Amino acid sequence: MNSPQSAGDGAGWTDKLDDAATLAMLVTAIGAQQTKLAASKHTGLNGQVDRAQHQKSLLGAFGVLRIADDIPDAARFGPFAKHPATYRVACRISNGQPCPQPDTSPDVRGIALKFFTEEGAETDLLMTNEGGRSHARDAAQFMAVADIIVALLAEGTVSGIAQGLREMMMARLGPAEGARILAILFKETRVHHVDSLATEHYWGSVVQLGQAAIKYSLHPHPSTSSGTNAERHGDNYLRADICNRLEQGPVKWQLGVQFFVDEQTTPVNDASIAWKSDVVTIGELEIDAPPSVDDEARIERLAFNPANGFAPLGITHARKDVYAASAANREERGVLSSEEARALLAAR
Repeated sequence: MNSPQSAGDGAGWTDKLDDAATLAMLVTAIGAQQTKLAASKHTGLNGQVDRAQHQKSLLGAFGVLRIADDIPDAARFGPFAKHPATYRVACRISNGQPCPQPDTSPDVRGIALKFFTEEGAETDLLMTNEGGRSHARDAAQFMAVADIIVALLAEGTVSGIAQGLREMMMARLGPAEGARILAILFKETRVHHVDSLATEHYWGSVVQLGQAAIKYSLHPHPSTSSGTNAERHGDNYLRADICNRLEQGPVKWQLGVQFFVDEQTTPVNDASIAWKSDVVTIGELEIDAPPSVDDEARIERLAFNPANGFAPLGITHARKDVYAASAANREERGVLSSEEARALLAAR
């Protein structure tokens, strides 16, 4: 993590928006995936449409997001315009797959935060621990990979999913891109073992903040102890670890931002490349206590969208539409509206 003085202004970027036909295709595809998963006897969803990704919640808790005073001038916009500032946040931490699996299964882990600024702007920070980048270059490629994974899960091909994924990936995306994507997924889900959600680093996709293109991220607070506070072979060891940590005291992460530098080191339109610019600390997330059963049930009903609070750039354009469609498709689950989410946080 670096000081505010090391940051540039994040300007000079160019953006590429998917055409209307591609966006419509992606919205249709997410609905088809949710329907297929709900209808399968292998996914444990009992016929009900649920989240298209990150279905298994590991923790739903309320916390505090503190924005520091000495943040770079280029970051003093949107949800970070007021500084210092303290916001009550809803936090959902999850596994990446679209149906429940043991925490020991290779997977991406994600964290989603929701808060409202003093001006009432709904803001969501959505991040995964996938090494600062996606396995997919763009939204269409991401959805193609998701199609394959959903098909294998819906068919119950859990034991042979690695082989099936390889064969279908090569056939649909070609040898070069298929091999590249598989290598990233292998590194970030099979080679990378997660001891604790508290010790992971999480990154979001590219968005616009003022005139800057940025990526935001969460990083373990220096006070965070390494290792795990649970038996790491249990099906729910990640939840057990984070709950055990919260029983002992607050869990914290540092909030950072990276600014666009140039198209080679910080590309806006290729989500598969990790940005190489400095991470500048601008705040801190703190969860101070284990959640109640009611807290988790309410947070589970929230809908998150990476475009809330920011202007989307790059892959986030499509994510905006796809996340909105996914939430609309699972309305029967009792998804909270923005106003209901605002009231929920105001009451905390």
